[in-house]
Amino acid sequence: MSRAVLDLVSARRWAVTARVLLAGARERIDSLNVFPVADGDTGTNMYLTMDGALEFVRGQFELGAGTESLDEGLALIARGMLLAARGNSGVILSQLSRGLAEAVGPEVDAAGPGDIAVAFETAARTAWDAVASPVEGTILTVARAAAEGARAAVDRGRPLYGEDEPLDVLHVVREALAEARQALAHTPEQLAQLRHAGVVDAGGAGLVLVIEALEAVLDERPQLAVADLPVWWEVTTGREPATGRAEDVARERTAASDRAQTCDLEEALDTHDGGSVEVMYLLTGSDTDRADRLRRHLARLGSSVVVAGGPEDYRVHVHLDDARQAVEAGTLAGQVDDVRLTSLVDGRTLDHGHLEDTGLAGPGDGGHEVPEPALAVVACALGEGVRTLFARAGAQVVPSGPRHRASAGQLLAAAYATGARRVVVLPNDSDTIMVARAAAEEAGREGVRVDVVPTHTLVQGLAAISLLDPESDADQTVATMTEAARGVRPGALTRADRTAETPVGRVRAGQWIGIADDGIVAVDDALAPVAAQVLDLLLNDGSEVLTLLLGADADEQEIGPVLADLAARHTEIEVERIDGGQPTYPYLLGVE
Repeated sequence: MSRAVLDLVSARRWAVTARVLLAGARERIDSLNVFPVADGDTGTNMYLTMDGALEFVRGQFELGAGTESLDEGLALIARGMLLAARGNSGVILSQLSRGLAEAVGPEVDAAGPGDIAVAFETAARTAWDAVASPVEGTILTVARAAAEGARAAVDRGRPLYGEDEPLDVLHVVREALAEARQALAHTPEQLAQLRHAGVVDAGGAGLVLVIEALEAVLDERPQLAVADLPVWWEVTTGREPATGRAEDVARERTAASDRAQTCDLEEALDTHDGGSVEVMYLLTGSDTDRADRLRRHLARLGSSVVVAGGPEDYRVHVHLDDARQAVEAGTLAGQVDDVRLTSLVDGRTLDHGHLEDTGLAGPGDGGHEVPEPALAVVACALGEGVRTLFARAGAQVVPSGPRHRASAGQLLAAAYATGARRVVVLPNDSDTIMVARAAAEEAGREGVRVDVVPTHTLVQGLAAISLLDPESDADQTVATMTEAARGVRPGALTRADRTAETPVGRVRAGQWIGIADDGIVAVDDALAPVAAQVLDLLLNDGSEVLTLLLGADADEQEIGPVLADLAARHTEIEVERIDGGQPTYPYLLGVE
């Protein structure tokens, strides 16, 4: 029996298999939510991270990237996962591929057992270091257990079973998987919220699934039919697939191209302001906000920029020196297809594989001169009201919130689109803070300093941006905004979407839930007693202002008696009501 190897082909198969498994399990993982509220999206975040990574790699694949060596292919997958990462779980998932990419040298055709162990260890260490207050019983615990299992196998130097058989990568992954599964099963014993809800950690469950995908690929167990594989994954550079899904893809590309041809590109095609390559491609699955950010991003990378069409499909045109920068920028805004390259020196149609990877799609210095603001802000928000508030305050707003969280790449693109060399990001969501920090780290490599103010809720974000002063000292402004966010004690009132156990007793679907400082503190059929308990916990002798952010499902008749009772019991408190329009949480609270 041949020994299992992790080479470029099997690494690709792992990514595809993991995507398929996560697609099938995403709803089940989403349901492993400690809160009985419709904001659990861990499975969706992990699936979108892997799916977005494959889309990124496909775009680069069209230019011949990641087709020659294992280290290059792994680095491409790792970068794609970083840019596509959503939620804390998505970031940690991306770190597993990053660890593997860093463990493999440039002359290595296949990763060995030691490389696999280093990859798991790097991923676990990076994940634990990235969390300000790491907690046992989460995906972090599962990642560490997997690393310990892999290292134990390598240190032993032989399989756990079958002493005469030489150790290979499959044995190492199997031991990592066994330890990860065991750690996952024990997460409810380590975290009270999981024990009350009767579930295991959702992020840990997703990580186990990804390791299972790797084990299946190394064991050569088929997990999906060939017809389900992405067409581009099965062809070599420059060769069109002959049959099957390729025809469907070609028809869709043609139809999408026709839809996007509603605009006139002649003005761009007739001008040449710099750059040696003309890049054109079809961008699908986008929207007006992302297309606008792409337009501004490309304007800093090159010249003769056109992003035209809409509302979902666009034709993109730019002149620059490195085509891969343009394609990567496009993958942050949607799906890139039909890439066409033309030399602006002699008019030749260029082969995609001839270009060197000369850099990342950072802010660039080859485009038009655009005045740079001293300090810019990127804010995450869902809801027409809060989006308008952040935009009026001067922020670049990225649609992001429960069940619709932004990726690191989307935050990165928004930061680049501001044109500033110093950017503040307001995640306004606990599960987007790690994503924002991953984007900040990547932006720093391109010379853009990004400070993440760790706002856990929209109310904290509004408090922070209210003190934005772009003309003042940047360090002082960031410190002031951070302090303002910390000064807000957050709370929320919402309805349970399912029956579940909570720290304060059983809750039935449709009952009101009161949340204070990230914990469920009250449950009742009526809103008023739940709101009273939450407010009593949030308010103290020094409290002065209560901010009430009204969501899309807010009811004035329901909240009116609550505010009247508050006014009677706390005459010293000023109440500021804001029509936010946010989903999931009808009432978000903030006490200062």
